Parts: sequence; structure tokens; C-alpha cells
Amino acid sequence: MTEAADFYYEADPDEQLSTEVVTAIAKAHDEDVIEQKWLISDDIDPDSLDGLFQSDNIGVSLQFEADSTTVTIISDASGDPQIKIESHR
Repeated sequence: MTEAADFYYEADPDEQLSTEVVTAIAKAHDEDVIEQKWLISDDIDPDSLDGLFQSDNIGVSLQFEADSTTVTIISDASGDPQIKIESHR
């Protein structure tokens, strides 16, 4: 059994959250964002993800499986999303 490794990523507030999740997963796997084969739309609707974490949604959390990871997103007290990637590779 592979041991999971946690990777934390602070999302850029000027980028779409779905883009930041793709970036976080690539960084957690030491891959180039452009060259990775995984597409976020294979696992979750990017538009819905972007809409769920708006600045006025404080305390929202979401967890889903994507590209051999568990992605956990939690909005902090300011409504800014914090991304945790638990890699299963």
C-alpha cells in the first residue's frame, strides 16, 4: 500500500479555483501543469467548483477524488479557499 503525502496550496484569488486545483495537483505530483494528462472535467464540473467558492461563502468545504489524489478545499474566515492535496501515488 502506498503512503499518502499531503500537499497544501494557497489559491491565487485572481485565478479560477478550478485552475488552481489543476495547478495544485500538478505541483503535488511534480508534474508540469501543461503536460499532465489528467483533465479536471474527468472528475468534477469546473464551473460548479468555481461557483461554490465565492468570497461570501465562508466555511464551505468540499472533498473529492481526482488523479490519484484526495482534494480537500476549505474556505477560511475570509472566504479564501485553501487547497489540500493528499497524493496516493
